[in-house]
Amino acid sequence: MSAQRERIFNLPPATKTLIFALTAVQFVVAYGPSELAQSLLTTFAFIPARVTVEGGAEYATMLTYSFLHGDWTHLIVNALALAAFGSPVERRFGSARYLLFLAASAFAGALVFLALHPNEITPIVGASGAISGTMGAIVRFAFTPGAQLADGRRSPRAPYEAPSSTSLSQLPLNRQAMFFLAAWLAANLLLGAFPQAAGASGSIAWEAHLGGFLFGLLFFKFFDRAGQQALSSR
Repeated sequence: MSAQRERIFNLPPATKTLIFALTAVQFVVAYGPSELAQSLLTTFAFIPARVTVEGGAEYATMLTYSFLHGDWTHLIVNALALAAFGSPVERRFGSARYLLFLAASAFAGALVFLALHPNEITPIVGASGAISGTMGAIVRFAFTPGAQLADGRRSPRAPYEAPSSTSLSQLPLNRQAMFFLAAWLAANLLLGAFPQAAGASGSIAWEAHLGGFLFGLLFFKFFDRAGQQALSSR
C-alpha cells in the first residue's frame, strides 16, 4: 500500500482564489495599457481626501483598494502572508465567513487611516489591512493549548474541529499571544517610521494595518464558526 502524499501547497479554496485574483489584477496593472492601469488606480484606490469631500460611492474604495498593489514585490509579500495567516483562519471560519471577515478587516483598516488622515491625497493600495485582520484573529486561537492550524481533515467537507480560543479577558494571561501581539505592533511601528527597511519607496500605511488587526482581534467571535459549533453541540 503506497503512502498517501501530502500536497506542498494545501491552501483552502477562498485563499487560493484570492491570491489568483490579486495576481491577475497586478498582471493587468503591470502589463496592460498604461491608460487602463491609471484608470484602475484612479477609480479603485482609496484616497482619504476624496472620501472625505465626496463621500457616496467613494466609500466603496475603502474595500476595493485591497485588490491593488504598488508593484510585484508588494503583491508577493502580501500573497505569502495571506497564504500563511489566511489559511488557518479560513479553515476556522469557513470560506463564506472568511471572505466577509476579510472585507470587514480591509474596511476597518481604511476607516482607521481615514480617521487619522482625512485630508491625505496619496492613493492607498494593498491587501495588508485585510491580512492584518487574519493576524489579529490568529492571536485569539493559535496560541491556545491544543490549537490546530493545519488541515488534518480527510475531506474539505469534513468539520474542522478547533473549538478552543482565548477570550479577550484571558488574553493578557497568554504569554505567547501577548508576545506575538507586542512583536506585531512593534514591527508595524518600525515599518511606519522606517519604510525603506522593508524595501518600500514611499510610506507604509501602518495605520490601516492597525485597523485591520484590531478588527480581527476584537470581532473574532462574530465569525468563529468552529467555536460556535462547539458551543451548539454541548
